[in-house]
Amino acid sequence: MPAFLKKLLPPEPVNRKTLGVLLVSVVSLLVLHYGQQDFVYVWLRPSLLTIFKGLDTGLVHFLWWAILCILSYVVVPVIFLLSIRERNLKEFGLSSNIDLKQGKGYMLLLLPMLPLVFLASFLPSFQSTYPFWNPDAGSTLWPNLLIWELAYAMQFFALEFFFRGFIVHGCKQTLGWYAVPVMMIPYVMIHFPKPLPEALGSIAAGWVLGMLSFHSKSIWYGVLMHIAVAWTMDFLSLYHRGLLG
Repeated sequence: MPAFLKKLLPPEPVNRKTLGVLLVSVVSLLVLHYGQQDFVYVWLRPSLLTIFKGLDTGLVHFLWWAILCILSYVVVPVIFLLSIRERNLKEFGLSSNIDLKQGKGYMLLLLPMLPLVFLASFLPSFQSTYPFWNPDAGSTLWPNLLIWELAYAMQFFALEFFFRGFIVHGCKQTLGWYAVPVMMIPYVMIHFPKPLPEALGSIAAGWVLGMLSFHSKSIWYGVLMHIAVAWTMDFLSLYHRGLLG
């Protein structure tokens, strides 16, 4: 092999599973990024409107986003794991053996956040942002809102599985706890388009949720915490705008 090609290879043997997890993560993020481009949605829009016939057109657009998140964050990684004959997906944060004592750390994070969310819900900028989906003129709130919130929750499961499950637990045998900061880099990057406070908050959230998943070997409390905060934000915003009455 030519010397310059050897320089492209790692200087030490690398765990193939860890390398595969990192490479698949890059592919998943590329699929998510380019799948959200306008030209992709314009191409798929007629088919999506047929599949979700009768739903609010704005909701259909966000349903595509949720589907894309599940495809990128769950389907692609799972296909990779099955391709390397990794059958025990529970090792990637999906363990059902949840210790209620482990939930205390998450509750300590959640309880201070809810009052902050309540105070922020009075801000016009908050009410104009959440929920991401807003009813089209003339469309009804129900059952569209229920469909949106369920899709939103599935997106958070996909997010937690990818970052706190697939990456953290897929890399920990080689990287140890360094798998958490490795995961944090792309996690923070996907928050770059969001408001600065939320982007900065993703640093702390990425670290805390990553370390808690690393030690508990489960993503489920992180999923529940994400959903609880997101649903609270949406319903408070709708309440202040008088759309729930």
